[in-house]
This record gives sequence, structure tokens and C-alpha cells, in this order.
Amino acid sequence: MDQLIKRKSKRGRSWLVGVWLMLLTSLSVMAADKKEEKEIPLDPVTGMKMTGDWELVRNNCIMCHSPQLFLRQKGTLVTWKEIVHWMQKEGGLWPLPPELEEKIVTYLAANYGPSDAYRRAPIPATYMPTNPYESKIKKDVQKKRAAGLIPVRKP
Repeated sequence: MDQLIKRKSKRGRSWLVGVWLMLLTSLSVMAADKKEEKEIPLDPVTGMKMTGDWELVRNNCIMCHSPQLFLRQKGTLVTWKEIVHWMQKEGGLWPLPPELEEKIVTYLAANYGPSDAYRRAPIPATYMPTNPYESKIKKDVQKKRAAGLIPVRKP
């Protein structure tokens, strides 16, 4: 019986040592990967990463709002394009030449894109509960606006 207990405890210890070795190896590999990544210098005035077309973004974006507005956000190329198009439609952003828009959203997606700490994807509308504050009157107004019977006010 004593031999059986000793054999099991040796197996348990060797398994534990193996797990620890794997953990230490993976941590050292991760640390080496972090060291290989270049530190991108930040602009002391705006806090933007000074790489690629950062000056184009600075010159076109901080004219209307603080760089903190986009430095705190994360988005894919598609997300940044949608934000730019929304600003053009709703926020008064002037039309950008396609090549300039492409450079701006590419910079934003590359430097302020989704990361491991990115929040979850939005829940599809089909999974959302009905809005308890939506009324019949509000629905009627929305239908009339969509039909062009009520003029849409610009902000």
C-alpha cells in the first residue's frame, strides 16, 4: 500500500513539474515577443502614434474634435469607414477624396484597431428585447419621416 501511495505521489509531482515548465516556457516566449515589438513614439501634443499617415489624420481630424475621441476607440477598417461616413452625413465633415479617406481609416484601423482587450461584438437586433419606451406615436412619426411626410431636421 505504501508503495502505491509513493508511486502516485511521484506521478503527481512529475505532472506538476511538467505543467510548471510549460507555463514558464510560454511566459518567456510571450515576453520575447513583447520585446520584439517596436515602441512607436507618441506625439507629445496629441498623443497619437507617430507612424504611417499620422499627420494626415492629425490635420483632418483634430480640426473638429479632440484626438482623445478616436484614441480611446477601437475599430476595424469597416468600423472606421462607417464612422467617417456618419460624420460626413450627420456631423458636417467635408467630403474627403477617396485616397485620403483610405489613408485615414487605414491608419486608424492599424493603430487603433481591435485588441485582446476589445469589447464584445454588438448584440444583433433580433436577440434584443422590445423597447418598453417605444410608443405608437413614435412609430407613426418614424414611418411618416421615412415616407417624406415630415421633414428631417439636421442637428
